[in-house]
Formats: sequence, structure tokens, C-alpha cells
Amino acid sequence: MRFALSSTSSVALGASLFAASLFASAVATPALAADAAAPATEAPAVDAPDAGLGVETITVTARRRDEKLQDVPLAISTVSGLELAAQHLDRVADYALKVPNFSALQQNTRVSGLFIRGLGGNASNDGAEGGVGLIVDNVFFTHVGFSWLDFVDLEGIEVVRGPQGTLLGKNTTIGAVIVKTAKPSFDPSLKVSASYGENNAWQVRANATGALVDDKLAARLTFATSQGGGWIPNKVDGVKYLNNNRWSVRGQLLFTPSPSVSSRLIAEHYETHEYNNFYPPAGDVNFNLKTDGSVFSTAANPTGARAGSWTNKLIARFGYNPSFAVPYNANLDNQQRLTSRTDGLSNEVNADLGGAELTAVTAWRRLYFRPYNDSDYTPLAILRGGYDVDVDQYSQEVRLASKGTRKVDWTVGAYFLHEDLRSNLRTILFKDASTFLVAPGVPSAVLNGVEYDRDGKLKVDSLAGFGQATWHVNDAFSITGGVRYTHETKRANVAGYSIGGATLALPVLAGTRAAVLASLGGTPAALGGVYAIGDRSSRGSVAWLVNPSFKVNDNILLYASASYGEKSGAANTAATLSQSAVVLTQPEKSLDFEGGIKTTWAGGKLTANLNLYNNTIKGYQDTQIDQTNPSFGAYLGNVGKVRLRGFEFEVAGRPTAGVTIYANAAYNDAKYLSYDNSPAPLEFQAYLATQQGVAAAATTLSLTGYQLRNAPKWTLQGGVDLDTPVNDAIALTGYANTTWKSRVAYINPRSVYGWQAPIAVVNAGIGIRTLDGKWTAGLWSKNLFNKIYAATFSPATGSAPTIEILSDRRSFGVQVARKF
Repeated sequence: MRFALSSTSSVALGASLFAASLFASAVATPALAADAAAPATEAPAVDAPDAGLGVETITVTARRRDEKLQDVPLAISTVSGLELAAQHLDRVADYALKVPNFSALQQNTRVSGLFIRGLGGNASNDGAEGGVGLIVDNVFFTHVGFSWLDFVDLEGIEVVRGPQGTLLGKNTTIGAVIVKTAKPSFDPSLKVSASYGENNAWQVRANATGALVDDKLAARLTFATSQGGGWIPNKVDGVKYLNNNRWSVRGQLLFTPSPSVSSRLIAEHYETHEYNNFYPPAGDVNFNLKTDGSVFSTAANPTGARAGSWTNKLIARFGYNPSFAVPYNANLDNQQRLTSRTDGLSNEVNADLGGAELTAVTAWRRLYFRPYNDSDYTPLAILRGGYDVDVDQYSQEVRLASKGTRKVDWTVGAYFLHEDLRSNLRTILFKDASTFLVAPGVPSAVLNGVEYDRDGKLKVDSLAGFGQATWHVNDAFSITGGVRYTHETKRANVAGYSIGGATLALPVLAGTRAAVLASLGGTPAALGGVYAIGDRSSRGSVAWLVNPSFKVNDNILLYASASYGEKSGAANTAATLSQSAVVLTQPEKSLDFEGGIKTTWAGGKLTANLNLYNNTIKGYQDTQIDQTNPSFGAYLGNVGKVRLRGFEFEVAGRPTAGVTIYANAAYNDAKYLSYDNSPAPLEFQAYLATQQGVAAAATTLSLTGYQLRNAPKWTLQGGVDLDTPVNDAIALTGYANTTWKSRVAYINPRSVYGWQAPIAVVNAGIGIRTLDGKWTAGLWSKNLFNKIYAATFSPATGSAPTIEILSDRRSFGVQVARKF
């Protein structure tokens, strides 16, 4: 039985934790019933601007208390839920249009990642935790796949840049994305919105809220679905790839048994079944180059393809010449819809104790992902590869925070996390595999129907205690300090084995099969890929923060910070036998210094904030090559040191009522300070093999001193939002936003492949709304000028081309919403 689907022990543990949280609420009620504080219902993230002339006063909760954004001595960007909905910013990747130095990769559930200042994602490695935390309704999510969801019906989001390890959950060594969904309200309302766009794309969003028992129990139900939108036709069957076929439902209960106690229960389900796993071949390495870019050698054949390349094999062995005309080169015989499901259950209890507030958050989350990839990128029946992923996550957090005006504000707490993860790399071989992987003339029965698995399992138990306090020395000067101690145990096991395939009577054919399986598993030929390895680690770590601030006057805040944190070691859940010594890596250690200024001008009409940072990370986790099995031996290891250094500048203004403008600029000098043994790009391997005296696939090339991949040096953003009455019943609304990123390497900064040229993307829309808030209607467009560009690339190998993961192309449509 695959534990993450129907494990009764998982359900029992989740139910136990949930019941414990409800019990805390019940116990707290009688003791606190006499308190006179009114219960909170729905605290808005954005306060109304004074007379409509000032920039909105934004309240943030990144430090586990409500604070005005301009008073918080940290680099934080926010977007309100109303703005997210109005501008079709449905996914975490869309937030990059508004937030400097932030990006997200979201091609499918597993190929996901969150990046701040170019780091944090660890996409496509299930055993590696992201340096950027994702926190939804006070619940920290471990696997990057949870970030792939459409988050709708939101109160707002906050993106916090820089380490936040002393308060915000686990391993937030680069920053955190905080998502706050709208709470149940005792005031009844129903809102329905529908959108229709090109390529038959449509969305429905609906939410309803109101009291079930006056002043005691309120509910909220949210439903969302997105369908259609596929735009890349497959030549084999005409199916359009990169479509949407997803839905979600979230139900909430807010229980307020007394004026000083509340309990918020959330249950949710997300599901997708769509063709979002298309990665078009974008090129192949047709020349062997010297490291100065000059040609080292070429192959003498009609196509000019490099000998032994993916292209050369297909032409020579099948007469098939692949197309690299991205994005319209889908020609696949074995592609199916990927399937993913996410379930969640959480309960948050808040109890006002008078001088302090007690918060307990109990949560369970489950992820199920099944890809059905055509991994040979052709109409030939060669192979399918992909990771089946199951995650079960349980967490319990308890916090006690001071309330009211004090000389010292403080928060203390404890946090527990248990995670069960299974990541099974399945390689399924078909009738053409023998010809492609071995040689022409080898009988198809040698590999046809054989499946080889590298089946990894990871268990994590993490327990932490934390505290943070702010001492208000006087009205102008404050200093914040924080510390967290975490003890974490990880247990990882990987097994390699094969199943299926015909019985082979001839020993020579059986030996050929065993040799292929041995190469996949990094074993001697005699083992035929069969192995079992594992490792365990148990260690403690300390994170700390020192954060002074000085308020020059009511409009100018100066601040600085020094912080240290660790991102726990990664697990190589697809490790081969020859990588038994690196099943678990060492932690990354982050030391960060920041300083900035937040200012308000023109009576509140303009805000301008500047943040400077210098973050050094030792033990950085990146790709290494297994020298004993270089063709199938890449793994994640500790490679050296990186440094992030730069600034983020944000300005927003409201020159007149109903018009808001903003502009952001970020400079990110992100360097590898030491990474001397990076795997060499394929185009340099033949040349480097002659210099290093090793097999071509085992060659390395230093990246020390080069800009990190995924990290553009410059990011510029700007936009205007319009909401102004045209008469006593209707207001005109509109927006135009743009983001520009400088040239960036997505594979290797020394490779000639995998570069994305500078790109600017524009979103825009125009509409109307009734002043009573009941009706809105408008036209919208994303990627207005239809810029087709890469979200990332994957490097070529001897058996695969360079592939491109596409960003969204232009889409436009009409949206209508009605509130009752």
C-alpha cells in the first residue's frame, strides 16, 4: 500500500492532532468567558485610505502581530486579496509581477519552486527543502509541490525577503511567502465571478459566508475551477497541451464560544488532471566546444549533429529528425495528463489571556502526484520517466505573544513537524528502447515492458523552541532580538529494483538487460541495478536575529539587521548505489546583513522604501557528478559558498483620488564564491576530457565568480491602478503592470545554452463596477504583447536534448462578478 493515499494511521494521527487543538479551545473557554474583549471576525489586510488621497495603510503579520507595513523594520512586499482577484493573479508565480526579487517556477506540481534573490527553490528534488518558506493560514508547508495551487478568495499575501528563522516556521533562510485566506464572517454574503478567455479558457470562483449561530459560529465556503486554455497542439493526436483542468473547495468554521476565544477550522481539497507536463525540445549540442567558445570537433554527418548526441541517435537509428521549433514542436505518442491532489485540515485556536494571546495551530497536509511523461520527446516508443510523489505532513505550533503597549513586546513558542515522503523515480521502457539505448538490431524484447525504479523514502521529525522580543528603548529607538533552537531527525532509504519485461532465454540478452539496469542504478553489472541504501542524521541548530530600528520622525524609519539560520540537509531520494555516502547532505548555513529606510511623503500620498542586503551561504546545495557513474550519476551535494548582495527599492503613490502608481527596482549581485567542481556543460565535455584525463561525462568546470543561475541582475517593475467614479452609480476601473528582467542563465552560467534574453511582460485590464459593490465587469489580459519565453531550461545529455519549460503565453478574456 502506498502510504500517502489511504493510510489509516495517517488519518488517525491527523484526527488526534486536530482533536487536541479543539480540546484546547474548549478548556480555555470557561476560564476566559468573563473577558470583555470583542471577538474578531474578519480583520482586513488593508485599511481604507484617508479621504481616498493617501497610499493605503497596510497591516502585516510577518512578525506574528498586526503592524503597519511602514513601521516594520524588514523588507516586506504585500498585495491585497482584492488586487489579486481583480488582476487575475491566481498563482504564486503571478506574484512576481508585483514583488521585487521574487520569482516562482510552476510548470507542474513537482517542477515547482519559490525563489527570492535567485535562491530557495530546489525544484525537481523531493528530498530538498526550499529556502523560501510557504506559510498558508499560519501553516508551514514543506514540499515545493504545495506552492503549485491556485490560491483564491484571499485576504492578501506578504513576501518577506531575508532569513526569518526565529519566528516563521522551518528553514526560512532566504525569505517567506505568507498567504492569508479570507476568514468566515458573521455578516452574510455571497460572491460569484466567472471569466471566459481565448482557447476556450474559463474560470468560476464562488464564496459564501455568514453566521450559523449568531455571534458563536460562522462559516465560509469557497469553490474554484479553471478549465481549457490549452494552446500547443500535439501532432500525434491533436490534443492541446498546457491546458487547465483543476478545481478546489475550501470550507471553514469560525467558532467563538466566548468574546476572548476563537477557533478556526479549515478543510480543503485541490485536484488537477491536465496536460501541463509538456517540455519542448529547444536544442541539442551539435558541436564540441573549447571553453573559450571555439569549435573543438564536429561530427561528419549530413545533419551536422555531434556524434553520440540525442539528435544523431534518432536520425541514425530511426530516421527521425526532431524539430526544435519551440513552442509548436509537440510530437508525442505517449503523453498523458498528470494528476495531482492535495488535501488539508487545520485548526487555529486563539485565546486572549489579558496581557497576552495564546495561539495553537494544528495542521495536516497531504500531496499526491503522478506524472505520465513522454520522456523521449518523440513519437517513438522509447521510454517514460517521472517521479511518483506522496507527502504526508503533520505540524503543531503553540505561541504566546504579549498584547497592548509595552516597553518590551515578546513572542515565545514551540513548533513540531512530522513528514513522511515517498519519491519513486520510475523509468518505463518500451519497444524502441533497445534500439535507442543499446544499439540497432538488439531485440525489442530485451527492454520492452521493463520498469526500473529508484524508490526513495524520507521521514523527518523536527522540534523547535523559539522566542523574539522587541525592546522599545524610547519613542524613537527599538531593538528586536530572536533565537530559535531546532532539533531535527531525518531517515532516508532508497531501493533500486526492476519489474516487468519478457523472460529472456539467451544469456547474452539477459546480460544486455542487466547492464542497462546496472547503469540506471549505479551498480555492478552482476547486481543488475538491485540495491538498498540508507542514512540517518540527528542534529540541532540555532537561528538568531538582531534587528535595531530608529524612527527619525513619524515619516522616516531607519533599520538594520543581522541574522543567521540553517536550511537542513537534503535527502537524495533517487540516489544510486554508488552514491550511498551522500544519501543525506549537510545543512546550508546562512549569514545575512540588511539595512534600509522606509519613508512616507506628501501627507501620506507617497511611500518610498529602500533595502540593502548581503547574504552569505556556506555549504550551498547544488549539483555534483558521481565520478563512478557519470552518465546517470548527478546528485545534490554541498558544493561551497554563494553570496547575494544588492538592493530593493519600492515606491508607491496616489497622486489623485482613485489613481495609484508604483515602481520597483532590484539589483542582485548573486555570485558563486566557491563552486570549483560544477558538472561541465555537455558542449565542453569532449574538450575537458582531454585536459582532465577522465571520461567526458565526468568532467567538471569551475563556476567560482560567476552569477548564479536563476538570478537576473536587474528586475524592474511598474504599474498604475485606476478606480474612480464616473457618476453616482458606476466607477471606472483599470490597471496596467509590467515587469522587466535582465538576461539570466537557467542551466549553467558558463554554458552557451539555457540563456533567457531580457524580457518585459505586461498585464492590463479595464472595467466598471457599481458603487454599491454588487457588480463588476471587465476585460483582462495577461502577457499582453505575447512574449514567448522560458521559465527555465534543462540541460542536454547524451540521451536527451535541451528542453524548455515555457512561461504563460498571452491570454485575454472577460470577467463578470456579482456580490449578494
